Amino acid sequence: MGVGDTGVRLRIAEIILDSSPTVFWDMLRQVGVEEATGILPRAYPDWRQWRAWDPWDYAPLSNYKRMIEEAGFKLTIIEDNPPMDKLIYGLPGKEEQLDNVAKLIENMGKLGISTWVYNWMPTGWLRTRTALRGRGGAYTSGFYEEDLKDSPPPKFGKVDASTLWRTLKDFLEYIIPIAESANVRLAMHPDDPPIPEVAGTARIMNSIEAFDKLLSLVKSEYNGITMCLGNFSLMTNDLPGLIRHFVPTGRVFFVHFRAVRGTARGFEEVFIDEAGEEFYLAMKEFVRHKFYGPFRVDHTPTLSGDIAQLSTPGYSALGRLHAIGFLQGLFKAAVAEVEGSG
Repeated sequence: MGVGDTGVRLRIAEIILDSSPTVFWDMLRQVGVEEATGILPRAYPDWRQWRAWDPWDYAPLSNYKRMIEEAGFKLTIIEDNPPMDKLIYGLPGKEEQLDNVAKLIENMGKLGISTWVYNWMPTGWLRTRTALRGRGGAYTSGFYEEDLKDSPPPKFGKVDASTLWRTLKDFLEYIIPIAESANVRLAMHPDDPPIPEVAGTARIMNSIEAFDKLLSLVKSEYNGITMCLGNFSLMTNDLPGLIRHFVPTGRVFFVHFRAVRGTARGFEEVFIDEAGEEFYLAMKEFVRHKFYGPFRVDHTPTLSGDIAQLSTPGYSALGRLHAIGFLQGLFKAAVAEVEGSG
């Protein structure tokens, strides 16, 4: 999206969850999206010819990239990973999982895919309610810690924070040199939800201080952050200050625009325009620091009549198009105010 006479462009790399082109891909191009965030190709229509490979191997990943780019997008980011649970817990079998991550990074480098988004959550991201009603009756999702109060630990059992920090440090010390050689940046996603523990399993990427520690574990320009505003807004009430803190380091590689209402222990997803002035103030800070993306919109409520199903809450077509338009408007207004483009 061109803005004024400055030549500044907003980079949106919207996530594509489909295994083959859909009408939503057409919609994304029509509203000005030029880049894509991809997932690993686990479910091709022609899956039989790829069953001898893993999704992170070169052949299926190359074919996936070709499909995305033939549809008119540049595949910039992979936001997905091979199994990493034994790596995170430090369990036997972690070496094979580490090799698979290394193979993914090396193949991304060969294919010119510049950024990998990963996390260090033993349980993954969580929503405990997926059919809540938001503004105007739109379906939305939420997390309530009380819903898990009687839940036993997950299949690999409990894990403490010190173990997670140790396994993360070991992981980064091994994988960052590979990432540097491949020219692939690692962008850690915050814990979602950003609370200290879920069902007996610790979480460590849930504070500003934790991300400072992450950047110091391995001091490399390839060790960085996915700044998910939905999660960070549950850690701090000063998103502009957060941006001033991290963006000048050069280690923010990707930004998710997502709005929530509540606290880290109990929140619901809301439409991006319900975030109030904070998101505009945040966008102005990105522009002031010459950070123009890549951004993507994240979980949104599902509008009535939308093509998404409740089995994939947060990734409806119409809700995301609404959020993309709002994000474009925020950016254009911020550039006009900060850079005087009129």
